[in-house]
Amino acid sequence: MDDQIKEAIAHLDTYGYCLLEDRIPAAVACDLAKRCLEVHADPQYKSLIHGDQHYQTLFGMVNIDDRVWQCASHPDTVAIARHFLGPHCRVVEACSKPTWPGAPAQALHVDSAGNFNQVPDVPWMINTIWMLTDFTVENGATGVVPMSHRSRCKRPPDNLDPSLIRPITGRAGSVMLWHGGAFHVARANTSSQIRVGLNIAYYPRWFNNWVEGGHQPVWPETYERMPPQMKQLCTGKLGRSRAELYEER
Repeated sequence: MDDQIKEAIAHLDTYGYCLLEDRIPAAVACDLAKRCLEVHADPQYKSLIHGDQHYQTLFGMVNIDDRVWQCASHPDTVAIARHFLGPHCRVVEACSKPTWPGAPAQALHVDSAGNFNQVPDVPWMINTIWMLTDFTVENGATGVVPMSHRSRCKRPPDNLDPSLIRPITGRAGSVMLWHGGAFHVARANTSSQIRVGLNIAYYPRWFNNWVEGGHQPVWPETYERMPPQMKQLCTGKLGRSRAELYEER
């Protein structure tokens, strides 16, 4: 593990997040952003979209575009995830997240903590957002409250001072990682640009992913095409629909 990754791990451990710059070529990131917007506009994927005309999440990108695997299995993000979650952590979903001009700020939140009786003192998720376009203050770059991952809160306090939220900006091709317990938010897009992110989360084996509304399984034919390093990260059940695997019975 090189010194840069060790520094990123230390930053995430201390502050709850870290930024790795220029991890895929900007041209590759921008081309994938273009493809994401095409998918969002395609009626056949409408059922996979949560959100409105300003801010959307489209699930199942692992099955839709193989280039997503390059991000999910990137050795730097995987090394950081495995440091916190163990060598057998897994990728369960990849989501396209465009934010259109005029989008208001989303609600400040933590990830996937609502079902815990007591929030664990170990990470239950290392989340990432790949910057497929530049992330700027104006176009709503993800905001995070440094060190909030140590609060062990299921949700941020209602009276939290907004000035504590720090926007994490970066060039297309960069990636931000954060502890699932860090308070964070998709900020308002006050620019004329569409901001596009690719959200890929890493989970420990013990986390039950049925609680993640909208998550789609990896299709068997997708898994068969994957290179070995990606297969190692997709160890969950395979299937064609969410209801087949994730819904309570």
